[in-house]
Amino acid sequence: MTARYVELWRVPGAPLLLTGGVVARLGQGVTVLAWILLVRETTGSFVDASLVAAATSLATAAAAPVGGRLADRFGAARVLPWYGAAYAAAQLSLLAATLTGQPLVLLCALAALSGALFPATSPALRAAWTVLTADGTGRERIRTAAMAAESTLFELVFIVGPLLLSAAMLVAGPLAGLTGARPGVAGPAAAIVLAAACAAGGTAILARGQAMRRLEPQGHAPTRGLGPLRAPRMPALLLCAAGVAFSFGASPVAVAAFATTHDGDQAQAVTGVLIAIWSLGSAAAGLWYGARNWDTALSRQLTVLLAGLAVGYAAWAAMPNSIALGAVLLVTGAVIAPAMTVQANLMARIAPASMLTEAYTWLTTVNLTMAAAGSAVAGVIVDGPTGAIGGFVLCAVAAALATVIAAWPGVLAPRSVATPVPPDPARVP
Repeated sequence: MTARYVELWRVPGAPLLLTGGVVARLGQGVTVLAWILLVRETTGSFVDASLVAAATSLATAAAAPVGGRLADRFGAARVLPWYGAAYAAAQLSLLAATLTGQPLVLLCALAALSGALFPATSPALRAAWTVLTADGTGRERIRTAAMAAESTLFELVFIVGPLLLSAAMLVAGPLAGLTGARPGVAGPAAAIVLAAACAAGGTAILARGQAMRRLEPQGHAPTRGLGPLRAPRMPALLLCAAGVAFSFGASPVAVAAFATTHDGDQAQAVTGVLIAIWSLGSAAAGLWYGARNWDTALSRQLTVLLAGLAVGYAAWAAMPNSIALGAVLLVTGAVIAPAMTVQANLMARIAPASMLTEAYTWLTTVNLTMAAAGSAVAGVIVDGPTGAIGGFVLCAVAAALATVIAAWPGVLAPRSVATPVPPDPARVP
């Protein structure tokens, strides 16, 4: 299993992509939760906290393709450091405004600014892996391993990030006693500063690597209008991603509702453990998937994986308690990283070479927008008579719709056309 990843590690520029990518994105696993805790602590309102978090996410979704297009036009190595530094500055400005009790409208405006400046690190990383494993490089066979490693490390960010926040909260307790600050403020604030430093420093380090410097403009005319959205099969791939992202946004809400029903006062802790178990299952399966050769067409692989995701969500609804749900989460999480890997591989084949980074940013836009929608809809459903079970069914339906799109003939793969058989001359009258 390790041979494929050893080969990947030896690719010039790969070690920096793997390690630097984790550092640059470490804050993504902590910032949303840290901002919710901090704004809630300073304003006393979860509504205010949710508005600030939503402003950040929606602005990132709206502006991500702009950053991707700039990276394609001027080179990711030039664009990413500026975005990383500007994003960090905006985050620190928002932190200062929050700690000094500024009005909510200013907090939302600064949150939107920081979201719009969020660096397109993940899209640029995927574009770099696509270039490093392009046809003709002799590394085509390790593209799946590269994309699987990328998906797995991204999962790792969302496992390590909350742990860092917990560590910051623990350290902030004694320090807050000495300085007079509230632990509920000092912990999240420290995590936000760390996340901003990682974004600025990590993107600057990534930009210095030879792999990122290869993402240079290829002499094509500047991209205009819809750009990569005009590529055949791109809308279908984004629709598949939308269904999956909707389910990903809804699932934590449904899991939290399930824990509230079954675990009472321990619901928050149990929810965190259940989500971590789901992520661990995904990370382990992603590594396993990337270490193997797959002859099946990518569109068929995606169909099977999304069908497995839909079945998994449906199985959650039948679980009697959180222990049973945790066991099923570990198993059903195994389709996530492989599905994201296949999705990235499809994007590498569908997107024009001169628009790779922007193409991957459209996945960011779809994922953030639909995850927010899924979370909002699930919140309404779990508060209703069906509770958590209704939320799980909602997730299953969203994944099933994505499966139908992936399986539809000619949508993600060209239709197979029968080759006409020439008549047998001996039988021609």
